[in-house]
Amino acid sequence: MKLHPYFVFNGQAREALEFYSQALDISHGEINTYGDSPMPHQPEQKDWVVHSDLQFAGETIAMFADSAEAPLSNNPNIHISLNYDNLAKMEKAFAQLAEGGKVTMPLEKQFWNATFGTLTDKFGIHWMMNFDHIE
Repeated sequence: MKLHPYFVFNGQAREALEFYSQALDISHGEINTYGDSPMPHQPEQKDWVVHSDLQFAGETIAMFADSAEAPLSNNPNIHISLNYDNLAKMEKAFAQLAEGGKVTMPLEKQFWNATFGTLTDKFGIHWMMNFDHIE
């Protein structure tokens, strides 16, 4: 079994997908739009994303779509947690995801011997980032 978070937006999926791909230095798959599909949609929704995904090391790690029917909410109980093996890469990704968003806990060395921080990005997605220091 694999668990894939599914990010659903209301017309911002392409922007979010490209933002995360660049910020996390990973690729995204083909972007399929409503206009390219038989899915019912309004004319102004033809460029909305019906499906795409983020990929890391050849594996899908998250999926993306736009939906006019899905009510958007920023559930404070759900956070995307990323565990890094490179501190500099984590610091860069954290800074990029924080652009236009809000840092809720700056990256700092923690008592469990890790650098850890949290933020809410400009799309309202909550992120946790961790780098374990091995000594």
